[in-house]
Amino acid sequence: MSTSADLIAAVKEGDLERVKGILETDDRLANLRDESGATPLHYAALHGHRQIVELLLKQGADINSTDIQFGATPAGWAIEYLREMGGHLAIELDDLAYAIRAGDTRWVSRFLARFPALRDARDTEGTPFQKLARESGNREITALFGLEDIP
Repeated sequence: MSTSADLIAAVKEGDLERVKGILETDDRLANLRDESGATPLHYAALHGHRQIVELLLKQGADINSTDIQFGATPAGWAIEYLREMGGHLAIELDDLAYAIRAGDTRWVSRFLARFPALRDARDTEGTPFQKLARESGNREITALFGLEDIP
């Protein structure tokens, strides 16, 4: 296995000691790119390996490097990881709550199509979106949440 492939593999596995050892041979490896243009920092962020992220940044990894496929930065990859784990941005939660309260069926539909898990989520104040939908009195919004008709 090549040094660059070994570094990427160690980062993906979260093997901090192996990553340190490889970087000691050549600190420029912190900014190496694989065939997709992703750096070790992209993979550390994607897999949630905070200590490796910190190490790579100390070694001079470019925090704003973009991959070739999507033009995404390591922060974008970290967000993808958090989304896979069920995370949402607070602004998205606030915007969905606003759209429900405003009766904006089109925006509520768009949010739920993009992030289906929001059907069972809560807003930033802890109120379930399903409760907000019921309280809105809007039959279309209630239906988007798969709730029974409002009496």
